[in-house]
Amino acid sequence: MPNLKFLLDADMPRSSAKLMRSLGYDIEDVRDIGLRSAKDKEIVRYALENKRIIITRNIGFGSTLRYPKHPGAMIIRLPYNFTPREINGRLKNFLTSVNEDEIKNSIIIVELTRYRKRTIQQK
Repeated sequence: MPNLKFLLDADMPRSSAKLMRSLGYDIEDVRDIGLRSAKDKEIVRYALENKRIIITRNIGFGSTLRYPKHPGAMIIRLPYNFTPREINGRLKNFLTSVNEDEIKNSIIIVELTRYRKRTIQQK
């Protein structure tokens, strides 16, 4: 069973949480825990306190200058006209093709045909 825990941002399809659970991941949706309209810094604080990696389409969560203490993030950079099915398909392909160690302490940018990784230097 996967050890990573995730926090799904409100800009992701709700069905992404269902997909993640089907893969064995522990995931919370900000819409279900009272953070639907929270500011990014509140979401980062919650993710840090609960040791959760943020899954989002918002590139702002990738800023280590803005968030020097960073919980880690998977930023989904796909065309905005992608359907939830297409987003979830790419998310599933990514998660089933990488080792968990690739995701830990990182900011991952998931794109159409590749992903990029930046390791976070924990302070």
